[in-house]
Amino acid sequence: MKSFKAFTYATLLSLGSLTMFSCEDSLNISPEAHNSIEDFYKTETDVNQGVIAIYSNLLTLPTNSHWNMSEMRADNVVVNTALNVQRDYADINGFLATSQTGQFQSTWSNLYQIVYRANTVLDRITPFTFARVPQFQGEARFLRALAYFDLVRYWGDVPIVNKPVTITEAKNTPRSSVADVYAFIVEDLKFAVDNLPDAYTGTAAGDKGRATKWAAKALLGKVYLTMYGYPLKQADKLALAKQQLGDVVAAEGSVSVPRIAANYPDIFKTANDNSYNIFEVQYISGTGGLGSQVPSDQAFQFPSQWSAYQPFGPDATINPNLYTGPLWPKADTRKAATLDSSYVDTKTNARSGRSQFTKFLEKGTTAPTGQRDYPNNFPIIRVEDVLLMYAEVLNEEAGGQVPAQALSILNRIRTRAKVPALASMSKEDFRLALERERRWEFAAEGIRWHDLVRTGRAIPVMNQFIKDNGIKLTRQLDEHDLLYPIPLQELQINPGFWQQNAGY
Repeated sequence: MKSFKAFTYATLLSLGSLTMFSCEDSLNISPEAHNSIEDFYKTETDVNQGVIAIYSNLLTLPTNSHWNMSEMRADNVVVNTALNVQRDYADINGFLATSQTGQFQSTWSNLYQIVYRANTVLDRITPFTFARVPQFQGEARFLRALAYFDLVRYWGDVPIVNKPVTITEAKNTPRSSVADVYAFIVEDLKFAVDNLPDAYTGTAAGDKGRATKWAAKALLGKVYLTMYGYPLKQADKLALAKQQLGDVVAAEGSVSVPRIAANYPDIFKTANDNSYNIFEVQYISGTGGLGSQVPSDQAFQFPSQWSAYQPFGPDATINPNLYTGPLWPKADTRKAATLDSSYVDTKTNARSGRSQFTKFLEKGTTAPTGQRDYPNNFPIIRVEDVLLMYAEVLNEEAGGQVPAQALSILNRIRTRAKVPALASMSKEDFRLALERERRWEFAAEGIRWHDLVRTGRAIPVMNQFIKDNGIKLTRQLDEHDLLYPIPLQELQINPGFWQQNAGY
C-alpha cells in the first residue's frame, strides 16, 4: 500500500489548482485539466484526496508559525542588532514589528488556508455515507482546530469561519472573542476525539501519519491547559486538561501512543519518522520541493561534511543564556543534539564559532536535492510535551509541595537526558523547574513563546532578554506585546470593519 506520506504529496500536486477555481464559474462546462470544487467530490477517493490536501498545508507550518512567529519571538534566539536592513524576523525578535510586517500576512494566510480546505471537505462530505465519513470529518476538524489554536494565540480575537463563504460574506465576518474561538476549538477537538481511530494498523497501516484520537486528546489537553492560563485564566479547565492529558499518559507504550525514545537524538532522525511522536508534519525529499526547509531556516552555515547545501537562516545566534548559561549542563544529551557552537570544515578547514540550531539536520545526509528538501518530519505533538504538561497540571492542583508523580515525570525526562534527578521542592520552584526543562527539551520547536505567554512569564522574561542582549527597544514590554497586530492587508479588505489590536 502506498504510504500516507507519499500519497500526501501526490495529492498536493493533483489538487494544487483546485482552490483557484472555487468561485462561481461563468462557463457551464467542467474543464478537464482544472476541476472546480463543485465538480471534484464524487467518490470516497475524491473526499480522501480533499482531506489529504488539508494536510498538505501543514508543510509550511514549521517555518511560518513555529519558527518565524514563535521561536523568533521568544528568548532562545538573538538577532544581530547591527543589522542595517529590514528583516521581518529581526522586527519580530526585537518587538518592532507592525501590521505591515510581511510574515504576519504569510502566516495568517497559511492558517486560514487550512481552515478553508477543512471547511470545503466538511461541506462536500455531507451527501456521502461510506464508512470513513466520520474519520474524514474528524481529521478536517482536528486540522481546523490546530490552525485556530495558532490564530487565537497570535492574534487574539479572530473571525470564526465554519463553512465555505462568499467573498462578500468573508468581508463581513466579524472577529470573534478569544473565549468564543477557544470554545470553537474545543468543540472541533471533542468531535475529533470521538470519531478518529485509535491508530492506523492492519490494512490502514499505510495511513500512518494521519491524525488519531490520541492526537486530538493531546491537543485538547494542551488547549484546556492554555485556557487555564493567560489570557482566559479559567480555573475549571485544569481538571479538563488533567483528564485528557492523563488519558494519553496512561496509553503511552500502546499501539496508539508511542513510548518516548530511549535516546533523545533518535526523535529527530528520518528513520524514526512517526515512531516517537503523536503527530508530525510529513516530509519527503526528492519530490520537487516537498521536503523540509527547517534545517535551512534554523542555521546560518553548514560545513561540507554536514550537508551539500548551505542554509539561509537569520543573521542571528542562540541566546548565550541558553547555550553557555550556567543552568544547562554540558552533560545533557539534548544540548549536543539541539545546537552547535563551532565546527571545522573537513574539506576547507574553515572554522565557525557562531552558535546555531541543528536539531533537524541529520549531519552527513545525502537525501536532500536542495536547501528546501530535507526528509525528516517535524513534531507537532510530542509525548514528552504531554508528560510535562501533565506534571504541570498535577503541580497546579497540589498544595505546597510538588506531588511525587509530577516530580517523577520530570525526573524521567531528565534521566533520559543524562542529567541528575531533582529533589522534592515547593510548588513555585517546580513551576520554574518545568519552565527550564521545557526550554531545553523543546528548543527550536516553536513552543517556548507559547509557554511563556500562557504561564504569565512572557513580559518579565522578555524584558530581561532585551536588557541582557542590548536589544534596541526604548520601552518596557507590556500586555499588548503578547499579541501581534492584525495584518494591514486584512484590515484593508473592508476598511473600518475590524479594529486593530490594542497598542498597534
